[in-house]
Amino acid sequence: MATCPHLRHLRHLRHLRHLRRARTFALPALLGLSLLPAAAAAQPAASGETPAADPLFAPRSAVRRSGLTAGIAGGLALGSAAGFQNDVQKIGFQRHYTETGVGIGGGGYVWIGGALADWLTFGAAFGGHGLSAADHASLAGGFMLHTEVFPLFSLADRWRDVGLTFDAGTGVAYTTADADGAEVIDGALPARIGGGVFYEGIRLWKVAMGPWLYADYTWSTSVRQPGFYLGWRTALYTGP
Repeated sequence: MATCPHLRHLRHLRHLRHLRRARTFALPALLGLSLLPAAAAAQPAASGETPAADPLFAPRSAVRRSGLTAGIAGGLALGSAAGFQNDVQKIGFQRHYTETGVGIGGGGYVWIGGALADWLTFGAAFGGHGLSAADHASLAGGFMLHTEVFPLFSLADRWRDVGLTFDAGTGVAYTTADADGAEVIDGALPARIGGGVFYEGIRLWKVAMGPWLYADYTWSTSVRQPGFYLGWRTALYTGP
């Protein structure tokens, strides 16, 4: 009876040794099982077999637009201007405030860039509009980063030439009075954004053309000047 605790202690030691051995063998086995999928994926394809390419990343040849692109768009413009002279002693005071009302004139943009894909082009643009409203003449324009996307390109042939354009940049905006030519609105260095929709389904060689609808907005602490355009757009693509 005195030896029972000693026997129990020996059995406990044997049990611990068995557990340690089981853990020693189980860990490499589990690691081996976890590496099986990676090893299988790393096996080369059988002789004569070509791995299937992921269609999302598969290279595609351009069929509509590639290479260098340049273009021009222009037409009728409508808009207005409101604001102050660029003078801190006049900005915000009603007696120095001028609002031209709706004016009519012309405007447009020129741009140059690259066709990154059939559905995407990026570049730089320059342009704006000039308006005559009542007894005032207004002008707004400048430099803008130019992006065009063709979101319906993959749907069907008739939709692949419908595009959207987005522009953002800076420039100038000012309005003068017809009576004496005095400057009544000066936007200093205003911010400018623009966007529109166009269709370039009329194609001749590497030139694509069609109707163009566009709007831009010029603003700063001293000016607010929207513009709306309806006209024609022509673009050149050097490829494909």
